[in-house]
Amino acid sequence: MIDIKKNLRTLIPYKVNTKPYDVKLDANEGSNYLLNAKLNLDNFVPQLYPDSDAVLLRENMARYYGCKKSNIMVGNGSSELILNVINSFCDKEDKVITFEPSFSMYPIYCKLADVKYSSIKSQDNYSFKIENILNKYDEEKPKILIICNPNNPTGSYIEKKDIIKILDYINDTVVILDEAYIEFGGESSVDLINNYENLIVMRTLSKAFGLAGLRVGGLISNERMVDNLWKVKLPYNINSASQYIANQAFENLNIIEDHIDHVKMERNRMKQMLEKEEMKPYNSMTNFIMFETSIENLDKKLEKKGVLIRNFSKDIENHYRVSIGKKEDNDLLINRIKEVKYEEGKRS
Repeated sequence: MIDIKKNLRTLIPYKVNTKPYDVKLDANEGSNYLLNAKLNLDNFVPQLYPDSDAVLLRENMARYYGCKKSNIMVGNGSSELILNVINSFCDKEDKVITFEPSFSMYPIYCKLADVKYSSIKSQDNYSFKIENILNKYDEEKPKILIICNPNNPTGSYIEKKDIIKILDYINDTVVILDEAYIEFGGESSVDLINNYENLIVMRTLSKAFGLAGLRVGGLISNERMVDNLWKVKLPYNINSASQYIANQAFENLNIIEDHIDHVKMERNRMKQMLEKEEMKPYNSMTNFIMFETSIENLDKKLEKKGVLIRNFSKDIENHYRVSIGKKEDNDLLINRIKEVKYEEGKRS
């Protein structure tokens, strides 16, 4: 059998949880709150190839993000766009650095592109010191620095004034700000794209818009950067259905704002409920909460009760991440945790 290239032979594939559930709170997905009503399909033409330049979608994104259409390139999720940036700028001996812990796909993108990967370890409370980031930059001299802000899976956030300090210090490295969760807390840095020629901001419709299934992401940067990266964009990379539905989503921003408010309110309530159950939740600026518990294999025990959460114990011992769902879903999670605690108590 013909084998794949050497750098990919040890790569562990990314696989999602496909087990049955009553409540799914393991993937930071949004609720299906936006498009429950029947879609208007009057002008939908699936027999034709999609708009390769996604002109209308980029216009809608530009109004929403506060930039120009020419500042945006769209991709099949921000995952495609981040991989494109790495492939565009990095040769084999170049290096990409990001945080630890952070989004698990970053090192996989580096593996796929056959470039070196290094990470900046967080502090004990899972925040990141600016001095540590700049020191790591001086030490490694990477071609790309990826900052997930707010960070997944920790929920921590670097304030914009500190992002500016980083950008003022680093000018010969591409800085990717992955703002997948920025609607849920913090201040976006999109307005800085014309001040720093090395800045790229990633946004997505998967989280606040609740449209993860469409796989629509946006790369936002200065026009020169976007023009260069357009060279590696695959034609027709966003299908017609995704563009059509996404454009209708931008006509309902008031519903999206209401959903964001709901998540923030439920996030605060979830934190209090977890604390009441003797868990240790960390502050979050996202649509999820990471927490620590002494209960071993909590995810497996909840899975048997029909509730899915994300286990990070492989990387951070006894740590789990739970998405903020509907009020009834969050209540069910807490009730199932109470059941697990009761069962643990009976065994001890």
